[in-house]
Amino acid sequence: MNTAHAESEGEESVPRGEVTDTGAEFSGRVALVTGASRGIGAATARLLAARGARVAVNYHRSADRAREVVDSIRRRGGHAVAVRADVTDPRQVRDLVAGVTAELGPLDVLVLNAAGLGAHEARIAPATELEWADLERVVTQQLKALFLTTRAVLPGMTERGDGSIVAVGAALARRPAPRFLPLAVAKAGVEAAVRTLALEAGPAGVRVNAVEPGLILTELAAHIPERQRRAAAERAAVRRNGTPEDVAELIAFAASPRASYLTGGCLLADGGTALV
Repeated sequence: MNTAHAESEGEESVPRGEVTDTGAEFSGRVALVTGASRGIGAATARLLAARGARVAVNYHRSADRAREVVDSIRRRGGHAVAVRADVTDPRQVRDLVAGVTAELGPLDVLVLNAAGLGAHEARIAPATELEWADLERVVTQQLKALFLTTRAVLPGMTERGDGSIVAVGAALARRPAPRFLPLAVAKAGVEAAVRTLALEAGPAGVRVNAVEPGLILTELAAHIPERQRRAAAERAAVRRNGTPEDVAELIAFAASPRASYLTGGCLLADGGTALV
């Protein structure tokens, strides 16, 4: 599950793992990052822009936060725009892709970070205490966010014979945890979709991969007690919690030319927790 620590509003300093410009491998490329107003999405947008991409920062409700991400990119000399859209609404997704294409150019990179619902909208409880609606909502919104955006972007990529799609899944897809049935099923669906799309899009020159984080320190899990965060860090082989910037580095790698032979991959970003 993508969980996390709080960041101060408008804070310019970035915690451990701050991304720096390590080159311009995305120069001339256009990237759309969904759910990019905070957390992993924001870190990914900043990193791709630092490495030369023109980035569309998608958001649904957090306009101010999206503008902060865009402003931080521009202050560092990057190119970014904020674009509002609910990625579970077919019309809004079509308008999103059309608008980004008109303003920045054809999309080369799509990062599917938005899950289609807020982090606290998924009910966490034993399966026997859940209603069908609890499962249906999480799975449906997650897969709509992936399917609708991919369907809108993929035809252009296949027509040009080039492109990279990276979905943000979760380690829960492989290492389930009690009380997290809806999220585990939803993220397992993301993994299955990525592998299927990779088979379909590969012959056209488009790669599709996933990055699957474990516990990540973003503001969405500020409610997690410090003792639990410390315990999670101790379970990790690297003996620390992950940051959004850690995950962003893997996303950027999967999207980059350096990963040109990688497709259908589901990269686990859990600091070695699954080894235990």
